[in-house]
Amino acid sequence: MKRTALLPIGIASATILVLMALWILITGTFYILPTITIDPIGDEPLDEFGMLVLTGTTNLPLNSHLFINISPAYGADGAYRTEFASVAFGTAGRNSWRAVVNASALPPGRYVARVSDIALTEGGSPIMPGAVTAISEISLPGQPASVVPEKEPYIRINTIGQVAAGETTEISGTTSLPPGTVAVWKVDPVPCSGNGTIGSPDITWDAAMAEGSTAVTEGISGVHRWSCSFNTAGIMPGCYRITVSENTIEESAGFSVNEEPYVTALPSSRFITIDSFPNPPENTIVVLTGTTDLPAGEDLYVVIIPDMGGEYDFLVNPQDRSQGMSFSGVVASITAHPGSGGINLWSMDFDTYRLDPGRYTVEVSNSKTNQTTFMLEQGDVSAATSFIIGGEPA
Repeated sequence: MKRTALLPIGIASATILVLMALWILITGTFYILPTITIDPIGDEPLDEFGMLVLTGTTNLPLNSHLFINISPAYGADGAYRTEFASVAFGTAGRNSWRAVVNASALPPGRYVARVSDIALTEGGSPIMPGAVTAISEISLPGQPASVVPEKEPYIRINTIGQVAAGETTEISGTTSLPPGTVAVWKVDPVPCSGNGTIGSPDITWDAAMAEGSTAVTEGISGVHRWSCSFNTAGIMPGCYRITVSENTIEESAGFSVNEEPYVTALPSSRFITIDSFPNPPENTIVVLTGTTDLPAGEDLYVVIIPDMGGEYDFLVNPQDRSQGMSFSGVVASITAHPGSGGINLWSMDFDTYRLDPGRYTVEVSNSKTNQTTFMLEQGDVSAATSFIIGGEPA
């Protein structure tokens, strides 16, 4: 059989095919020249919280980072906003990206959204927009900063758990009702989960086992407070329910009464609590609140992280992007505010636009950052709770 030598054009074609295959393998896209696109922006670009959500596609490699700039159009001076985004998997040979920009404080007018790859100046910093850029013009209607839409009135009850018989128990919670509003509460026996036992089964209750009223007191960040107390002396061990209501607003929570005192570790002379709050949906703003007996003005450290299995990316090496992964969490420092009766208050807003759906843990502590080593020094007072974004994870 006669052999035919490969022509130079054949060698070149094969080389190009191999290079294209390697590019697709590395970047996950079919395109060689780097490009970024911005999806069409509607006539009402801001949501109820004043957030501008931008999406688009790119053939930049997965986990690349993009720089987003929202600034006045036509070269005009004025306020602007910047944000970062990470390249994720897409479809049809293109990767995708998504960015959330808080534009609530920007005045009305025409703006330009610029989305660029990230370039580093000599020496590795600071981060600057690169050469690959997409531009889209938008019109912002403008709305007051820190806009929080009105929600349905609510009453919430903080976790109660187990109560020892014969002790005075204080139950507290939060509400959107204004200070001075009087709510009523009552306690009734209910079946226990699993065994059907009813609290105080030998007593027939023609009325609530315990009842009373409570006045709403001033809170923080629009979240106000209420509390009530009752004595469990003479109450049989079992399960009970407290209901707090004001006109058509009502909330209930269960707790159990034990015959033997509930043994716990001795309470600390200092404490931090986190008020109960419902599981938030995606793309919303959440207000966390709580109490502490730490002095007003003391800094508190708040960390919101996914439960085990979450991925983290602190963008420690943007030059080669080798450490890129999907990060989903919040770290913040807040300050305790004056309360009453020796109990101070704290609050923090965070949004779920940048958090992946799933289960998270929030911890509030008096941990501090060492100003010399910049390392976090663990505090001696903390509280933690968990919540789910976007429904129960699969």
